[in-house]
Amino acid sequence: MGEDLARTFVSFFVIIDPVGNLVVFHLMTGKMPTGQRVQVAAIAVAAAGTMLVTFALGGHEALDFLNISDEGFRVAAGALLLIPAYRLVTQGQFFEAPAELSPAPVDIALVPMATPLMAGPGALASATSFSRTVGRDDTIAAIVLVLLVSFVAYVLAERVFTVLGASTMRLLTRLVGIILVAIAVQFIIDGLQGSFPGLAA
Repeated sequence: MGEDLARTFVSFFVIIDPVGNLVVFHLMTGKMPTGQRVQVAAIAVAAAGTMLVTFALGGHEALDFLNISDEGFRVAAGALLLIPAYRLVTQGQFFEAPAELSPAPVDIALVPMATPLMAGPGALASATSFSRTVGRDDTIAAIVLVLLVSFVAYVLAERVFTVLGASTMRLLTRLVGIILVAIAVQFIIDGLQGSFPGLAA
């Protein structure tokens, strides 16, 4: 694995957050039979992957058409990431999962799993930004790898919770949140330095 791919993979791992999303997935599918849980996981990963790859392939062209600079988009991506990252650190989750919810598996897979949890504004913005900075191939490869990890984690959610326990999962979720805050801040710094080169001096 090349350096750019490895760095992009780590970034997408904490942005897409398979660890934190695993908690939500388990809460919303824990009472489903195994077949339905696998169905939810597959649909969620496929939908999120479609959105992320689409932004990786055509996001920067859309930005050019809208006359939005790459630097400005990085600042926006960082700002968008800071909000869920802070929530992840302080509360252990991006969004509150309803206490009583029994929709069809496809509904859960698309909302909230595929979006906004996996392919939220921050992840979509990151796909566009990384596509320009490290290249489309490495960006798409990183997305696919992280989504594969997510799928395996979702399928094994029940076993993971049994082995690790809720306390360990809460700790890991907050650690991921701290890393996500750092990545968000770095996006903002890079965007500001690109817009105002004097700041890098």
